[in-house]
This record gives sequence, structure tokens and C-alpha cells, in this order.
Amino acid sequence: MHTSTPNWLAKPSDEYALPFLSGLFSESPIPSFITDKQGVIVNINPACERLLYLSPRQAEQAIGVYSIFRDRQLSANTELGPIMQLVYAQGKAQALEMSYTLGNIHRSRFICNKQLHFRVSFTPVPDRQGQVAYVLVQLQDLSREKSARDALQESEASYKAFITNSSEAIWCYDMQPPVAIDMEFEQQVRQIAQSARLVEANKVLINMLGVNSLDDILGAGLMDSGSRNYVFDIHYFVKNHYVMVDHDIVRQDSRGKNFYFQICCTGIVEQGQLKRVWGTTKDITARRRYEEKLRYQSYHDSLTALPNREKLYADMQTCFEQRGAEQISALLLIDLDRFKEINDTLGHNVGDHLLQLIGPRLANEMSEVPGTVARLGGDEFAVFLPRIRSTHQAVVFGHRLLDALSQEFDLDGFTTQISASIGIAISPQQAQDQHTLMRYADIAMYYAKSQMLGLAIYSADYDPHSTKRLSIIGELGRAIREDQLCLYYQPKILLDEKRCYGFEALIRWIHPELGFVSPADFIPMAELTTLIHQLTAWVLEKAIAQCRLWQDQGMPLSIAVNLSARNLMDDNIPKLVERLLLKYQLPAGRLELEITESSIMTDPARALRNLDALHALGVHLAIDDFGTGYSSLAYLKRLPVQTLKIDSSFVRNMLEDLQDELIVNSTIHLAHNLGLMVVAEGVENEALLERLNDMGCDEAQGFFIGKPMSAVNTSEWLVESGWVKQPD
Repeated sequence: MHTSTPNWLAKPSDEYALPFLSGLFSESPIPSFITDKQGVIVNINPACERLLYLSPRQAEQAIGVYSIFRDRQLSANTELGPIMQLVYAQGKAQALEMSYTLGNIHRSRFICNKQLHFRVSFTPVPDRQGQVAYVLVQLQDLSREKSARDALQESEASYKAFITNSSEAIWCYDMQPPVAIDMEFEQQVRQIAQSARLVEANKVLINMLGVNSLDDILGAGLMDSGSRNYVFDIHYFVKNHYVMVDHDIVRQDSRGKNFYFQICCTGIVEQGQLKRVWGTTKDITARRRYEEKLRYQSYHDSLTALPNREKLYADMQTCFEQRGAEQISALLLIDLDRFKEINDTLGHNVGDHLLQLIGPRLANEMSEVPGTVARLGGDEFAVFLPRIRSTHQAVVFGHRLLDALSQEFDLDGFTTQISASIGIAISPQQAQDQHTLMRYADIAMYYAKSQMLGLAIYSADYDPHSTKRLSIIGELGRAIREDQLCLYYQPKILLDEKRCYGFEALIRWIHPELGFVSPADFIPMAELTTLIHQLTAWVLEKAIAQCRLWQDQGMPLSIAVNLSARNLMDDNIPKLVERLLLKYQLPAGRLELEITESSIMTDPARALRNLDALHALGVHLAIDDFGTGYSSLAYLKRLPVQTLKIDSSFVRNMLEDLQDELIVNSTIHLAHNLGLMVVAEGVENEALLERLNDMGCDEAQGFFIGKPMSAVNTSEWLVESGWVKQPD
């Protein structure tokens, strides 16, 4: 942009300033200039310089000097005079088409004979008093369009022959009545949709639309064109200054079949009104369907027709880019066991048939669960669940898939059964991107296969390349010896009495260099080594000692401690508990040991033997996270437990999720029918507390009642929380 002393953009007036025009002028591809209220040019943009063949110096010399009112050629235009009067005297925006010979402003013989034809629009810019301060003048070069139109008018016969013999559909819509282009955008769109009427078309268009003759479609409107998005097409047309280039549309016939077309068109605007639209249409249905076929083939497995690895990665990436902060996703990697034996014994054709049957079997389990089932190659499949409630839900779903795959397959009269191994990885807790998620699921799958577990969730313990695993295992033993561990306590209440009756002990590790280390990071690792026995012994002694302290302070509270699967397999665990109870003289009834369903299923007979021994001591036993395990319900009535703890993943959202509420309600009734008490975990607000009380739930714990706290803070909480009846 050129600036000079009279340039009003360089020194805006105190009355009115338009700073946004500076950027508009310098960047706009629309030839434009600005005049003051006397018609004197105060600015001109580079696009206008190029249109009028002005050098930067010529343009700068015109600023503050040249007046359009004194232009002889413009003054001679009888149509322009009244329009400029409306603009400059009355402040009304106007537009018209006109021609202009450059000889009026140039002396060069190479330029002076050049004639431009353009649409010119005048936009008044008022000052604060509403008077015209400046006028924005914009030019749209229509020279080529006018030349083409003139050429067509000069040779009507050639024009008709061109339309008739074209390999593309050629058509023209008239606006009846014409549509003013200065009206509001949405109003223009509505007006064009209502006014457009087909007035000309060649045989190609007649064939495209499937009609017998031109008479069948003459006078038809845009809504009769068959396009599913004609309103969107008009939006695009108007926003693109009444031009479309290679714009794709979809047309649907009477049977609902889609056809694809590409159109190019331009609007004819005269005297500020859109009068007609000329265009061509090319049938690209065959090309589009071929492209769709190629896209389908690139995203699907040719043998099973399931999505392939590329499609799986694409779905995962889309999910990760769009998911909310609280959204949890899971990838389940499935590898068939001993599939090679089927291939070697029955032949590859039978093996291929089996692979084709697996897709529908997996998809059937996905009927009510959104996600992607994919074949990755060979006998490896994957299921991606973009939205799950918790890790437990992924585990339960994985067991469903194992059950489905274990059912017999009919292979052309020969029946066989197969088994599989599944590895699960969770995002974003374990992996942030699809490649890491796949690697982690692969590690978990191979771990499940090597340990013959059927299913495993990824853990750094299983990853031989995890430096974190090696570091934590090495540090944990020292943490136990040097007392880096501590216990936090979360209160539990009796719902009918609204009274705290005890606490659950939760282990915490504050590493001197690593800082807080999550129990989820070190407890699973400890369970893979003998460190779990030292860790459990440490927790039991600290918890029992704290409970003894509460008894001595006159507060008859209980303490709950979690036992792992390896603890239940340890025949020394009853002896350890008995020794600690005697050491601290704590009544056995004040100690509650929590076990999970999955820990029982590792070795049910051995677990039951140790549970019976603990029960004989008088210790209370509870099933933790009930509802998230699998296949242990048959053992429930045989277990010497007194309490079921409903997992927080069902409780937390049950007021909004009817299915969760039904699960919680059914579990409460099941437990009561078996003579068991019920504890609800994850109670985070008063409404949940009241609803659980109405359902007949016995006990509850959660953040609304109290968060896990240090032993020091429990003393303050017991006094001030209101959940404990103080002694007189």
C-alpha cells in the first residue's frame, strides 16, 4: 500500500478511524480504491494498480489529486451519474457494470486502446454523524466474461452447436425474478433457491436426469435437480462470488441410489442483480465409485472383509484427536492359539474359512458396543473400544470375546474349537498414541499367551524394555526397609446410622527422588516377586497398630486391608495375621481383609483353604470391586465372606446411567439374599448417598464422606467430620 501526507490511513481523523481497512487493502485480491466525499482518491490497493496498469509512482501521484467526478469518461456515462449521486449524497451502496477505456488515464500506445469491462460497487463509509466520510470502490474485472458473452452473441449458430455437441452437460438457470446481490447473505440463498428456473440444457443433461425430453425439465427449480445438498451448493456459490469450479455434488434418484457429478458455473450479474447462471456438469459416478472401491480395499482385509491395520490406526487416531478429557479407550489384541495346527492338519483352505468365521463372531459381541473389529494379519485380530467406563469393563469384554471364540466352529461339516490370548492396553492412562497403544497391547498379549492366562492388561512389568520397571523393583525393597512407605486411611460409614465405623488402609510411596509413586505402578510389580509378602506384612502391621491406637483412644473402629492374589496363594498368611493380632491385642473382628474376585480364580481350591483359615480366626472377609471380575459367582456362596464391595465404576454414574443403577440394585439384593453386607465405593455426592440408602445398601465410602488421609489427619477428621459420635 502507498502512503502519503494526505493519505487518511496514515493519519486517521479524530472523528472516525477505520484501522481494519489497512490490512484489507494490502491483502485483498479485489481491485479497490477509496475516495473522500468529494470523490478524490485517498488510497488505492495493489490489485487495483494491476487492473488499471498503474505503476506504484502513478498510483501515489493520483492520491489526493485525482477525482472521479472530474474524469471525463465517467462524467459522460449517463447511467453512472445518478448512481454516484445516491452514493455520495444519500449514502446508499450501489453497484453496476460498466466499460472504461484506459486511454483516459494512459498515454502509452500499448495501453491507451485497451478497454476494461468490470462490475463496480460503491460502499459509503459514514462518520459518527451518519454523513458520508469516504466511499469504498471495488472493481470486478468482467472483461473476459464480456468478451466471451459478446463472442457467443456474435455467433449464435456456433453457440448452439457447441451446446448440442458437448460431451458435458451444459445448462442455464434464469433467476425469475433476478436476485439483488446487495441483499443479506441468507436472503440471497433463499431467493436463488426460489427464483432459479432451468431455461436451457443440452441432451447430455437430459440423459443425466433420466427424462425423455427437454420439455420435461424446462422450468424446473433447483430443488428438483436431485441434489441432496442444493442449499449448501448455493451457499458455496454465493460465498465464492457467484462462481463454482469443479464443485462435487451428489444426486439421488427415485430409488435412493447416489450419483456423483462435478459442476462448473458462473453467475451473470447485471446492474447489481444475479440474472442467470451458466454451467456445465460432468458425470463422475464411475470415477467416484472406483475411488471408493480403492479406498475400501486399502482399508479392509481381502480375506475376511474386516477393517485392516490401516483402518484401525485411522480410527484410533480420529478418536484420540476428538476425545474429551475424561474419555477412556481400550485396545484388545487377539491372537489365536495353535492356529498353525489347524492349517497344517486340515489345510489352508479350512484355516482361511475359520478366519472368515471369526470376524462375525467378534462383531456379534460388538452389537451394543461401539468400536472397530480388525484383522491385522495371519491369525491376529484387534478390537478397539473408543469409549469405556473403566479398565474393568475392557477386562469383562475381553472375557466375553474369549467365551465367544471358544464356541464350536462349523468348518464345512467339520467342527472344531479354538482358544485365544488377549492383550489389553488402555489410553490415555498407559499410552497416548495409537502406535504405543498397539505395542503395549502386543506385549500384554504375549504375556497372556506365555502365562496361559487367556487375558492380560499391559503392565510395565511385562515389558522387558521398561526402565521404569527395573528401577521400581530395585527401589521397592529399600523403600520397605527405610520406611519410605506410609498408609493413608479412607473412612467407611454405616448408611442407616450415618456413622463412621472404620477405615480402609491404602498404601502410599513417597520416593526421595521420584516423588509420589502410584500404587498402580509398584503393587503389580511387587506381586510378580517375593516382595509382595514383605509389602503385605508391612501394611498389615502398620494398619493393625493404628487400629489398636484408635481402640486405646476410646474409638472402636475397624481397619480394612487389601490382599493380593499371591497373598491368597501363601499358606503362611493366616499365621501372619494371627501373630499380628496377638502382638497388638486387637480383636479379630476389628480387622477386615479385602480380596478381589480375580484373585480367587487364580487357584480357587487353595484360596478357599486360606480364606477358611482366616475366617476361623474371626477376621472379617470382603469381596472387593465386586462385579468387575469374571466367572467367580459360582464360588460366592462357598466363600466365608461377610461383605461385598460394589466397584465405584458402577456407583459413580448410576444416577445418570440406568444400567449402572440396575447393576447396583441387583447386587444389593443378591448380597442380602446370601446374608451378606454391601459396601458401595465411589460415593462422591450426597444424592448418591441418599439413593444408596433408599436401595437398602448397608455401608459406603467415597470422597463425599472422606478422601484418603494420613494417620495424623484422621484424628482431626474423627473429631470434626460429624460422622463419628463423640463420647460423653
